[in-house]
Amino acid sequence: MSRVAEMRKFMGEVKVEAKKVTWPERRETMQATLMVFVMVIFIALFLWLVDSALSWLVQQVI
Repeated sequence: MSRVAEMRKFMGEVKVEAKKVTWPERRETMQATLMVFVMVIFIALFLWLVDSALSWLVQQVI
């Protein structure tokens, strides 16, 4: 089978699989995005607190 024929077959299979995809609704997407932002902020604050505490501890030791 030639490269072009293989590529056409592959693209046809991609089309078939793409039709099976169920995309989330707008509300679900917005909720997931909000959760990501909340978790990023939470983790950033946690890491900032740990970093500050460790910096203070190291300064006390030095």
